[in-house]
Amino acid sequence: MIERIAMTIAEMIVVAWCLSVVVADLYSLRIPNVLTLGVCLIAVGWLLVNGYSILNASPSSVALGVVISLLLTLPAYFTHLLGAGDVKLLLAIALVGGLHLTLSAFVIAAMLAIIFLVAHSLFSRFSRYSEKPERWIPFGAAFSAGLLCAIGITS
Repeated sequence: MIERIAMTIAEMIVVAWCLSVVVADLYSLRIPNVLTLGVCLIAVGWLLVNGYSILNASPSSVALGVVISLLLTLPAYFTHLLGAGDVKLLLAIALVGGLHLTLSAFVIAAMLAIIFLVAHSLFSRFSRYSEKPERWIPFGAAFSAGLLCAIGITS
């Protein structure tokens, strides 16, 4: 009973963190380091003290999640498709939730980005608004929404 309450509180904290990332990324197209690296430090500390991640993933799942998150995001960062904040965010997601939630968040984020891209293309095509922003897909918001969906699916 107490473990379930603790897990629910941890999930609520992660939800609040995700919503903070969404707001920051949509508002300024930047994710503050305190929201990424800060959570990375907290998640590593939690893992070292408790032996499992904040969302109850095993250390091996977290390690695989970290490797996969870097393999998925670093090539996109080096080709300027993702920003550094997006890379750090998926790394933080891996440390918080492990491999399964990292992959789920990435897949859902990719689908959301595709939907956003299609909607933006249709809007641009059928409206008089023709100015295209320099970086216009807030992928950090998509990663956070993906994590929220993945948490909702697995809970």
